[in-house]
Amino acid sequence: MIAGRALNERFHGQTDLPATESPREWVESLTSHLNAAAACAVVEHLFGVLPLVDAFFTTRGAITEVAAGRRLGALGLFTPGPELRWGAAAVLGEPEPSGSLLLRGEVRIPSPAADGSLVLVRLRGRESVEDAESPEHRLAWLDHDLPGVERRGSRTGGPVRRDAPCWLAIEGAAIGPDLVSRPVTPAPGSGLFRCLESYAGVWAFAAAICARDGVRALRRAARTTGPPGKAFSSCQLVAMDITEVEIEADLTLAAARGHLALAADDSARCDGFSALALAAAAARTLAAVAARTGELRDLAGLELDAPGEGIAPSLTTFLGGPLMVEGELGRALGIRDPADAAP
Repeated sequence: MIAGRALNERFHGQTDLPATESPREWVESLTSHLNAAAACAVVEHLFGVLPLVDAFFTTRGAITEVAAGRRLGALGLFTPGPELRWGAAAVLGEPEPSGSLLLRGEVRIPSPAADGSLVLVRLRGRESVEDAESPEHRLAWLDHDLPGVERRGSRTGGPVRRDAPCWLAIEGAAIGPDLVSRPVTPAPGSGLFRCLESYAGVWAFAAAICARDGVRALRRAARTTGPPGKAFSSCQLVAMDITEVEIEADLTLAAARGHLALAADDSARCDGFSALALAAAAARTLAAVAARTGELRDLAGLELDAPGEGIAPSLTTFLGGPLMVEGELGRALGIRDPADAAP
């Protein structure tokens, strides 16, 4: 992948990269030599952003830079709202006579490292009842340095942190028609959702590897932290706490690796349900390892060997976070969300 090699160089990765486009090989390579946050950002670009660009955009203008990996893209499609669902567009688009769109709204992305994001835009209706009830949706590429786009540390403001989610406050940002996709349907079973489900399966593998590496960092810290002559690894309660999340991480990793093996076999049917289930499990596993890391750091003062580069807060927000992924899995399985019920 040309884009993968360009992004690997951007993050100063020094290693031989896969000669194939195998998601498993790329994820294993990236997570072996990049820190967790950088590896997940590249995985998001390669297996989340690029398939959507290929499926819904005419590659030209700034999109060409994205496809080549010269601009790092994020998915701004999972902003939390009351619906906690992927199809809830957080950006409103106002068509201009010139063909451009004026955007306003707010979007959350996992980290501020990206140069731009793919966002889901709900077009303002054309004074039609039908349009109001069934608005048109498009994907749009949004440069983060565009006038009218402000990066924030939270929904309401504050400084942006390198290892935490980033919010984009969008007010009057104008984008040209070459940065807008053909119409998309933000609902389970659509082409858009099939792309997202495929990415979810790849992300689950990357997340499980990051969780496993986070557990290994905890084990190393427990062996090297403690009063003179005795390490915290000798404490049964500390060892049990680490083992608990280690088992969860190992099982999730094995399942995610098996899913990608099935997905690579053209004779095997690998549906979106399993990808969503694995993504939900991986999101919960990441959250568990992050919580256990914080607990043991506060309790025992464990000195991790990679401060800020282990299970960063941003890693738990990919795909919207555990609750949102679980909600999508439920909807895909036909379990009705109470929020969808008529009043």
